Amino acid sequence: MKKINSIGYADKILGLAILFVAAIPAFCYILLHFLRTGVFSAIMRISFGIGLFILVFFAVLLAIEFHQDKVINKKYISLKNTKLAIGNGAYECQSCGNRQVSETNKECGICGLRFFTRNDLDSRKLTPQRMKNKPQLKR
Repeated sequence: MKKINSIGYADKILGLAILFVAAIPAFCYILLHFLRTGVFSAIMRISFGIGLFILVFFAVLLAIEFHQDKVINKKYISLKNTKLAIGNGAYECQSCGNRQVSETNKECGICGLRFFTRNDLDSRKLTPQRMKNKPQLKR
């Protein structure tokens, strides 16, 4: 599934929803009092319904996005104390982004994070919860 990111379109959706939920019905309400036509009452109801539909759709998109962020965050936390292979024998520290980490390094030269290998994680049954209690920074 493609990552949903509402930063680029959230303001447009909210603006459209406010237009349909508040602005158009308010304008139709004012016209209804002056012109006494039932058409404006129907337009108000339809506009309000469209606006509510847009708001529900936006809420569903936000719920999906928050769930995706939660899954990505759990994955990041589980890999936080490991080296990420970036090719050509180079590795990257997952804490500070240092790309000058070699395969033989046991800790990051910049932030001092002690790296756990996959064997360490599997043999010690180190979960992200237990890794919080382990000293990670060089003192």
